[in-house]
Amino acid sequence: MVINSEPRGASQPRTNNNDLVENRKMNNTLRVVDNRTGNEYVLPIEKNSINAMSFKQMKAPQNVDVPCDQTEYGIRVYDPGFGNTAVSESTITYNDGLKGILSYRGFDIGDLVTKKGFIDTQYLLLWGHLPSPQEKEKWQRDLASIPKPPKSVFNVIRSFSPDSPPMSMIVAGLSALQASQKEFTPAYMARDLYLKNTGLVDSQCVHVLASMAMISAASYCHHSGHKFNEPDPNMGYVENMLWMMNHVDPATGRPNPKYVRCVEKLWILIADHEMTCSTAALLQTASSLPDALSALISAVSAFYGILHGGALEVAYKNIAEVGSTDNAQAKIDRVKRKEERLFGYGHRIYRVTDPRAVFIKEMLNELKDEVDRDPLLKVAFAIDDIAQKDEYFTTRGLKPNADLFATFVYKAMGFPADFILPMTVMSRTQGLIAHWKEAMSGSARIWRPQQLYKGEFGKKIDD
Repeated sequence: MVINSEPRGASQPRTNNNDLVENRKMNNTLRVVDNRTGNEYVLPIEKNSINAMSFKQMKAPQNVDVPCDQTEYGIRVYDPGFGNTAVSESTITYNDGLKGILSYRGFDIGDLVTKKGFIDTQYLLLWGHLPSPQEKEKWQRDLASIPKPPKSVFNVIRSFSPDSPPMSMIVAGLSALQASQKEFTPAYMARDLYLKNTGLVDSQCVHVLASMAMISAASYCHHSGHKFNEPDPNMGYVENMLWMMNHVDPATGRPNPKYVRCVEKLWILIADHEMTCSTAALLQTASSLPDALSALISAVSAFYGILHGGALEVAYKNIAEVGSTDNAQAKIDRVKRKEERLFGYGHRIYRVTDPRAVFIKEMLNELKDEVDRDPLLKVAFAIDDIAQKDEYFTTRGLKPNADLFATFVYKAMGFPADFILPMTVMSRTQGLIAHWKEAMSGSARIWRPQQLYKGEFGKKIDD
């Protein structure tokens, strides 16, 4: 097969606008010659992409020796792990890892974190625009109006041993909540409930976000032995979350305002990151048209994997195993000899400094007293200091993941290492639910990828 992009002329004669449009359309094509058949195809390039279904027309006679190649059905696009495949269109988040750009709904992340609050960003992700003062006030009232999950949800969480992984408690709590709301489950109700049903979708967004905060707080309290505080409708979303978790200043009995500000900033920075593994898991599930909680459970479960969000927990526990700053160099040496991995370094997207990192480091400076009191954080920064100067890391562009530095912020604020990942999931829930809402405004099309069969063929059982 020969593939050529249509060349753009070095110089073009003056022409009218209609001709320019036509020329642009002709130039934005890909010319393909299938050497198996000699057939030539011209495929349109839109948004620097080719519709994969265009290749289905490129058929060849059946390969009788390897019939499972299905050559007569058209060419398939092989892309393990979606490394170069766009699976959906979205208006929510844009990032450019080569230029260090991250924006929500067109607003640069730096503008949002320095000029707006978390509630503004949460609203922006879901509704597509920054709220007016009246919209912001109503949004906070809507979130505060959601009642506590039923007792059965709390009983499920408390059925776990307190030393169980909090992520497991959260997934179970979400499942228990879904089971208690059968009328919002499409299969149980025997009909589609959500596709293009804007009113129900919007109400579910509010319900899921408020319920996720309460379920996460209850899981934290059960895991840590803290008393669960009843939600306070007069508090903001993040402050109320810390209040329910009983993560309060002993001197005042209320959440520390400095910690509330830090968590809000973190949750702005980590709220969404475009098509991550967990976002894809959510959308894959959502494509079969279940309820929002089912899709969120898929996303949370994907996030727990050690190649995704779970890497943060692994990284932190690995740092704890280093023990002291004296052992930091030995850890780096083992990584360079490929005896160990340094979880939390390197990023699938960014090849330059993560645009979120500068703001997270500012927060760590604000929490300097807390950082200085934590010996584990001293080890983490010692490892980072060595890695940032070591040629092995610098030449490979291996920089610390911004999410890793976010774990340091949580740790400085007193969160246990095994609840840092649930806090990160809480921040991501805003973006995940925004993607679910966007998917429900589209068309019904289940995600059904193909595979390339490489097993044996034509085997028979002896008589």
